Amino acid sequence: MDYENRKSTGVGFVLAVYAASRLLYLLSGSLLSRVVPTSPFQRVTLDMPPGTMNIWSHWDGEHYVQLAISGYLNPPANVSPAFFPLYPLLMRSFAQLFGGPLSKEALSVWGPLLSLMFLPFALYFLYHIALQGWGKEVARGTVLCLAFFPTTFFLNAAYTESLFLALSCGAIWAVRVRKDLLLGCILAGFAAATRNVGIFLVVPLAYEWIVAQGGWEGKRREGLYLALAPSGLIVYMGYLWVRFGDPLLFYSAQKNWGRHATGPLSTAGRAWASAVEGAGRLIEPWLWAHPSLGSLADHLAKADNLFNLAFFVFAVVVLLVGLRDLPLSLTIYGLLLVAPATLFGTPESPLMGTPRYVLVAFPIFIVLGLLSRNRVLFGGFLFLSTAASVALCALFVSWRFVA
Repeated sequence: MDYENRKSTGVGFVLAVYAASRLLYLLSGSLLSRVVPTSPFQRVTLDMPPGTMNIWSHWDGEHYVQLAISGYLNPPANVSPAFFPLYPLLMRSFAQLFGGPLSKEALSVWGPLLSLMFLPFALYFLYHIALQGWGKEVARGTVLCLAFFPTTFFLNAAYTESLFLALSCGAIWAVRVRKDLLLGCILAGFAAATRNVGIFLVVPLAYEWIVAQGGWEGKRREGLYLALAPSGLIVYMGYLWVRFGDPLLFYSAQKNWGRHATGPLSTAGRAWASAVEGAGRLIEPWLWAHPSLGSLADHLAKADNLFNLAFFVFAVVVLLVGLRDLPLSLTIYGLLLVAPATLFGTPESPLMGTPRYVLVAFPIFIVLGLLSRNRVLFGGFLFLSTAASVALCALFVSWRFVA
């Protein structure tokens, strides 16, 4: 049965999963921020009083809040151009539109609100991408896998994940489902202004257009639309060139976090060594002899290199297993989103950020959605995934670095 004959809006299911998953993390995050002792690293800036929406503006969220207030490299915040502009621009615009003050406290609430606002669109687009290729059961499984993935609490936070997912899923949906290359390239352009990896959307969009030439009669001129796909990055580079004299400042600014270009083989060796060290944090005898929530949370956070490697291996294995089911365009796109983690890390954390980066590689969740054909296996995966997400959420809201 083709897509037109089995088409279902899926809005009710998507909204139900959205509401259930977001309430889980909003409520558990608020509770955990009160129960789990705060990390000594905590900076008392945006998350007071504890337990409010401001708990979702930790870490990178602070940078986006400051960027929304004062822009790039303006004292006293001096926010790095490594953070792309669309998300903080939307934060500032919504705050001004609804008459709120441009304060840290107000914007640290607007950031999570925007993430929550864009997430249903991401889930809807993803549902229809999966529905077109694999049917209703897999589409529902795909949405569930994304909504309860171990790092899905970032979709509540003042991070770009929700916005980027909505734009990137929307771009692929436009081309694969709507057969509208112009709309897909426009959405991809906005995605490239949200995160640097948005540039990779050019690959699946171009691939889908080339394949479609066998069926889209008289539309070859539409290939010119592909020039719009990287436009967000190009415009941002132009801004950096005019203002700072360096169009690649978004890349070179990464050195402020100790990131530098590395090779995959070098990264593999360091990732394994650091993962072994991280695993050792979890088996120290004194930790289990005198357990406490604070000490356990600290050790879990210090084992982040173990989690980084585990998430990376998991993502690559899932995409490779999915080769026989995914169209080549989606497999390539998923691998392109995962691969940069091996090329640009820090000496101490060679795969830094991987658990979060995997979250936007949505082809992974289509492959996981195929597990829904086996109810027992799928149910077990969702249970373990949700339990892991709550544990990692506890680290995030208590000011411990997750990804």
